[in-house]
Amino acid sequence: FELLPRDEAEEFLLNLSAYEQGELLAELPVVERRLWMRSLAPDDAADLLQEATSQQRDELLALLDEATRREVKALLAYAEDEAGGLMSTRYARVRPDMTVEEALRYLRRQSRERAELIYYAYVLDSEQRLLGVVSFRNLFAGNGETLVRELMHTDLVTIPEETDQEEVSQIFARHDLIAIP
Repeated sequence: FELLPRDEAEEFLLNLSAYEQGELLAELPVVERRLWMRSLAPDDAADLLQEATSQQRDELLALLDEATRREVKALLAYAEDEAGGLMSTRYARVRPDMTVEEALRYLRRQSRERAELIYYAYVLDSEQRLLGVVSFRNLFAGNGETLVRELMHTDLVTIPEETDQEEVSQIFARHDLIAIP
């Protein structure tokens, strides 16, 4: 693993089960373990931690930066086969009163800070409640002065956090969506 080029090592690690990832990381020096733990998305890190012993869990959590540690701990509160345990806490968000131009500028900054693939931006109010969703296609095609609220879709498919993963899968298939809040 240590002899692989970085991109191949990353692909290899991501293709392992959570248990196998934990076994591999346990064999690495602490500095390398920290680097690889921090390269995992919070939902992947949570999966890995669910497979770890309580002692390993504490050691691995300590390797994460504070913000990611909070995200991972929140995910650990859910069973791994429920929607809450499968979700990603990193998503693109905009406000309804932003113009398209402001939203695009803000989303560019978010995409640099977060290495997640994003297709939709969730429209949230000031209290972080979901109001709607807007696709990047609509933002790119929109007039720069148009408000996000004029482009967002409010007829949303959502999934409660405690929904079983099989039902989650059926909802994704039924609605042909790539992300569901």
